[in-house]
Amino acid sequence: MDTTIETTPVRPTSARPATVLCVDADREYLSAIERAFEDRDDLQVRVETDPSAVPDRLDGVDCLVSAYRFDGSDGLELLRAVREVAPSVPFLLHSAVPFEEIDRDTLWDGPTDYLEKASGDSHMALLAYRIGRLVGRHRLTTSARRCHEALEASREATLIVTPDGTVTFANNRLATELSASPAELRGREWTELLEAASVRRLRTEAFPVAADGWSWTGQTTLATDADDPSSSRTTLSTLDDGSAILVFHELDRTDE
Repeated sequence: MDTTIETTPVRPTSARPATVLCVDADREYLSAIERAFEDRDDLQVRVETDPSAVPDRLDGVDCLVSAYRFDGSDGLELLRAVREVAPSVPFLLHSAVPFEEIDRDTLWDGPTDYLEKASGDSHMALLAYRIGRLVGRHRLTTSARRCHEALEASREATLIVTPDGTVTFANNRLATELSASPAELRGREWTELLEAASVRRLRTEAFPVAADGWSWTGQTTLATDADDPSSSRTTLSTLDDGSAILVFHELDRTDE
């Protein structure tokens, strides 16, 4: 039996600083934001007083913070213009106009938030928190989508299992090997997809290792209808929510 324990633990990486473009006709208020955020290592601030210049300044911007009132336009008009060139950039409307007076249908176009404008250290801390929350959610959503797309396109058979043992994701490569569709595999118990000996091996060897933050690699065999089951070198690791991800490498037809 070939089992190898990887020596690199799975650890989350720190997020890069968020670049924030703050747009307001009040230059003094923008200066107050710059002073409030200048010592933060999680936010990098750019400022702009002309909303018409914003669509050309979005390169590298993680969040747009905009006032509501401008000469001849407003923050929602800016949001519509921004969505034409950057449909998914997070947008926070930072306005003295009460929320009840805002056109919410436009405001909730994409990842957005609203914060009533104020001053003082406590408000600036709240503004920083709301920016961080908006950017964090957007990054998480983007990362999850890219991960899903990568797993779906991968040539490696891949399976994701919840902590209670339910299959939440199986890509096309794995589904083909099991003569099923990905939709047919979702919701099933992971133990139904592997030979009994492989289930025991994963339970006694792999899952305890993964629970300690490491990756496990060893041989497993899928439960197929073929006379010669699919055996593979398999890697198991855990995600932040406790789910397990199994990747079946170089599937071969062989007896276990």
